[in-house]
Amino acid sequence: MPRKKEENKIVRIKFSEDWTMMFGNSYKPWEIQLEEYLFLLKEKKELDTFEEVTVSDNKWVGWGGLKWCPETNFQQQLNREGCQSNEPDNPYPRLYAEMVFYEDSTVTNKVNKMFVNLKANIY
Repeated sequence: MPRKKEENKIVRIKFSEDWTMMFGNSYKPWEIQLEEYLFLLKEKKELDTFEEVTVSDNKWVGWGGLKWCPETNFQQQLNREGCQSNEPDNPYPRLYAEMVFYEDSTVTNKVNKMFVNLKANIY
């Protein structure tokens, strides 16, 4: 039986100094979104390690079925929330800079286990 997803969660993973990705609960839980992303990295032989995992209790981007997003593009995604393709950006978007992120050992352990399992070809 599928587990109930946590509604509001954004997971930010810093892979390196210039590579940070965001994952959240969308139509699938963040864990599945991350696992798909890591699998793509593994296929391209780019699955290495991560430097830091932080979490926010804010809601993930609420439009378009976004699975993951580079941190550098996240505010732009928030700017488009609630807008159709032919409409201008939301005039009052949520601000990424105001979101609070914190360390959560449970989430970090899940991320670490995903890395270890994928490297060992355990799916």
